Amino acid sequence: MFLLQPQAKYKVNVSRRRITIRSERLALFTCLVFLSVMRIWSAGPSDNIEFFEQKIRPILVEKCYLCHGPQLQQKGLRLDSREAILTGGSRGPAIVPYDVTNSLLMQAVRHESLAMPPAEKLTDEQIGAIEKWISLGAPWPTEIEQPLSPGDPRFYEQITKQHWAFQPVKEVAPPNSDSAESSVEPIDRFIRQKLTAEGLLPAPLTSPQTLIRRLSLVLTGLPPNTDQMARFLANSSPASYETIVDELLNSVHFGEHWARHWMDVVRFAETLGNDWNYEINGASHYRDYLIRAFNADVPYDQLIREHIAGDLLDQPRINKRDGINESLAGLNFYRFGEQGHDDCAKFREIRTDVVADQIDTLGKAFQGLTIACAQCHDHKLDPIPTKDYYRLYSVLSSSRMVTRTLDTPDINETHREELRRLKLKIRNELASLWIEEGNNIATRLHESYLSWKYRPQPRSEEVKQLTEEQKGGLDSVLFGQEKVTWEDPLFIWMELHQLVKEHSKNFAKSWRDLAIRYDKEAASRSEFNRDYFNTLVDFRDGSLHDWSGEGQALSDAIAAPGEFAISPEGPNVLSNIFLAGIYSHKLSGKLNAAIRSPLLPQDKLFVSIQAMGGKLGSWRMPMDNCSLSDDYDMLETDSLKWVRIPTKFENHSYPSYIELVTRHDNPRFPERPYMNGRTYSLDQIKPRSYFGVAKVVTHDCEAVPENELTHLTDLFSGVSPKNFSELAALYASKARQAISAWATNKATDDDTKWISWLIRSELLPNSVHINKQLADLVKRYRAVELEITEPRVINGMIDLEAGRDYPVLERGNPENPGVTAHRGFLQLITKSSHGFDVEQSGRREMAEIIADPKNPLTARVMVNRIWHHVFGRGIVSTVNNLGRLGEKPSHPKLLDYLAIQFVQQRWSIKQFIRQLVLTRTFRQASNTSKVGSAVDPENRLLHRYPVRRLDAEMVRDSILATAGTLNRKLFGPSIHPYRKDPQDPNKKIHREKRKLFSGPLDGKGRRSIYIKVTRHEGDRFLELFDFPIPSVSRGQRNTTNIPGQPLALLNHPFVLQQAGVWADQVMEELDTSVDKRIDKMFEVALGRRPEAVELDRLRGLVSELASLHVVKREEMLKSRPVWKDLAHSLFNLKEFIYIR
Repeated sequence: MFLLQPQAKYKVNVSRRRITIRSERLALFTCLVFLSVMRIWSAGPSDNIEFFEQKIRPILVEKCYLCHGPQLQQKGLRLDSREAILTGGSRGPAIVPYDVTNSLLMQAVRHESLAMPPAEKLTDEQIGAIEKWISLGAPWPTEIEQPLSPGDPRFYEQITKQHWAFQPVKEVAPPNSDSAESSVEPIDRFIRQKLTAEGLLPAPLTSPQTLIRRLSLVLTGLPPNTDQMARFLANSSPASYETIVDELLNSVHFGEHWARHWMDVVRFAETLGNDWNYEINGASHYRDYLIRAFNADVPYDQLIREHIAGDLLDQPRINKRDGINESLAGLNFYRFGEQGHDDCAKFREIRTDVVADQIDTLGKAFQGLTIACAQCHDHKLDPIPTKDYYRLYSVLSSSRMVTRTLDTPDINETHREELRRLKLKIRNELASLWIEEGNNIATRLHESYLSWKYRPQPRSEEVKQLTEEQKGGLDSVLFGQEKVTWEDPLFIWMELHQLVKEHSKNFAKSWRDLAIRYDKEAASRSEFNRDYFNTLVDFRDGSLHDWSGEGQALSDAIAAPGEFAISPEGPNVLSNIFLAGIYSHKLSGKLNAAIRSPLLPQDKLFVSIQAMGGKLGSWRMPMDNCSLSDDYDMLETDSLKWVRIPTKFENHSYPSYIELVTRHDNPRFPERPYMNGRTYSLDQIKPRSYFGVAKVVTHDCEAVPENELTHLTDLFSGVSPKNFSELAALYASKARQAISAWATNKATDDDTKWISWLIRSELLPNSVHINKQLADLVKRYRAVELEITEPRVINGMIDLEAGRDYPVLERGNPENPGVTAHRGFLQLITKSSHGFDVEQSGRREMAEIIADPKNPLTARVMVNRIWHHVFGRGIVSTVNNLGRLGEKPSHPKLLDYLAIQFVQQRWSIKQFIRQLVLTRTFRQASNTSKVGSAVDPENRLLHRYPVRRLDAEMVRDSILATAGTLNRKLFGPSIHPYRKDPQDPNKKIHREKRKLFSGPLDGKGRRSIYIKVTRHEGDRFLELFDFPIPSVSRGQRNTTNIPGQPLALLNHPFVLQQAGVWADQVMEELDTSVDKRIDKMFEVALGRRPEAVELDRLRGLVSELASLHVVKREEMLKSRPVWKDLAHSLFNLKEFIYIR
């Protein structure tokens, strides 16, 4: 392996001592070298302080200050400052930084030798937080002296006036150039001015080879290809450089790379974590949305509006080519936080934690502030009172967290229109057949009855076989396979038969008795429904009323009586014939839908829905906006049934609503494995899902509404039949009347019930094999239906009711509500204590305030973020924190100049990046000098270009690109990361329960942005190179140098696989010498030709590898093991994984 010296010229530095390259000795050598390397980074102080403010200070304030605070110090112990904690009380220091075991505070909260708090032990989560805090060294914010205390109302006013980031962005004129050699670029003048003040000179310009590699990696995250390198090295003039800059900015891979930067900020993940690791609906669609947005250079202020209020924009951004409402996709950003899936009504902190995470991410991403530190108390450093936190809480809690459909209304419209035409033809064909068949119903019914009546009574052991053989028709009822109730028309026939037997074959008397029973039963049901149930909504009139709905199916979902669904497969033509209502599968079960009620009235104990559904169609009742609420169930019935749902939890009422959803719109899909007998993999491949609903009622009684019997009224209202033959004729008359009404689109619900019964009883044909014309129509319908694309949905937000103002929760405790906080934004920005004067949530107003060019933070935060990714460090190094806890800017005037430029360039991210990479500062060499190292050791002044390691994704993508296996396809479903199968069967089951499946070793060659980001057990290779765990917003990544990194490059099966593939490819080339092949491989890997000494040493390495593998000199060019080992060695060069 080759080791490169940092801050040298980054040439191959192979020891003059000959190295025997045996794999065992190479691994041992590497282990010995790198196990001596210490971890050189730990969590930044800003991250640690933020952890203290969010997790530790609230515990101290709520649980400790009463006895160990400013007013009282029992046993002499005070816990309101780090100094006091380290001093301790009568028992000595309360903590020993970094030493959990010997810290008295830890023993006390664990209730070991001491027991504090004495009344109630802290939760496991709180104890764990204190343990982590001590292990980090007990970080505590530096106390900044202030003439005013936080309790003084003038305190925040003073901070606002003093801190640089809270002042308006000022127009700044670039410094005058003080040297004829200096660049005329304003940015370079700002940098040069600082350098000159410190007696420094900028580094010389770097070589063209280094520059093109640096530029390509910074702009696209990929090394330059051989064509780009050749063109630029042939002409590296300023004009040629601008050309290659524009080419890379316009590359589709630009969007992939810069989208991944932003995904760190929004803590992008594709699962929610916790026990069952639920999927985040549409996470991959959000990723693709970002890639398209960065490639299209969508203005940043537009992206802000789409992320915060994309559903409320007057003119949403529509992608006509792909049929996507792009503005809706931005809302997914709210939903990436880790989330519990227990009952939110029982565990109130689940909901408050979700909103806290949303506020934290929004504040850091767009304003560079740690707003969430004000959840439990007024912010100690920034002018953010707790009431401002709950203003934002009120805004976000006024919107429902629901699943949104990205598809535009016209998606699949060509297919849907053809399905409508085909369906009409199928209806006409069936109508003709059924009208003809209606003439035979009386005969068939009577014959079936007689056949049953006079058939020898089967022995009990024969019943099961008989019913199995004859299931589905009248015999299945007559022989007891199906229980018959009043709702079934055959109930009258069977009851009459029994009564005739009891009344000595007196048909007339039996009929009169049955008619009386019917009248009583019908009246009783009607009266019961009238007295005990209040109609909340009745969908039978063809309207959604005040319910909301969305999804591809919704435009066709309203059904008049007698509408139907075509079976997507199998021998039947119809799968359902509908009563009036809303049915998502009226055209196709592949189309999605969701309908949602207004907030439910809280004066009743129950709400009941008359619904049906299948294939994971569900009802849900999110309570207090809990998107993963356990209050839901599958609708597993093909006919309308009543479902009763309690509206209260332990006598507490919370804002709640009903929604009916297809599986695409259910945030709990895919459900946890083995729940209700299902597994993740089976659920995932089902393309269809549906629901139907007719009516919703509220009530206090335990029962549900009774099905009324109006469809039987006509049987008893005319002339009474004298025998079963006349009864059969009466049935047939009613059947023909229903068929006739259905054939002319005039059917009622009562007619539909009769037709449904006739089909179930096989008195009307429903087979695709009735005739060829019908078979051809159904075949065509199914073929078109199969071509319908599945819906694209995301977890998002929606405003469906008036905004609601929530109380300030004292010390963040949901059980301690205080004064009401009216919806609004930070007073720091608005300069007003008044909230939003709007009926809706206020998200739209918040988006406009953040996107306002006059906002002092928005542009500063974004240009600093971009600067960080171009130069490896932000002008403010704490990229996510421009508040007082953050670092001061190294070039404050330059930051304001850039912010003004960014806004003036219409918030163009590409234009801004172009401006940065064209500077001399970007094009300078990375070599340092003794003076530079002494005066500017951290390179804050940019006296040279900063050397830095590639991000994790860039390491992996560079390996794929170099090996020639990079799949450059854009977009699409995410690929599971490669996971080695555990040997322990229990661990394997545990993985499956958390949906931790393994993908191919090379991830199908896709870029790393397409590797699935799971909260449990992410991609191990990427995480070794500091891929962030998506727990919180990340402005900058951790940078570590740990033994696992070189060991992964040496031993990870992915690296070994790609080395082999690269070897196979180079061996296909007709190289005439070892030197030429080495030269090519070196240039592909590092973007430059090897120098003479490097070529000499690599030639020697190849010779040693040939000896190791017992390969003759004349056979070396054909030896796969030799070239695989050389490829592997090149992957292990430090230069390979660094931007210099």
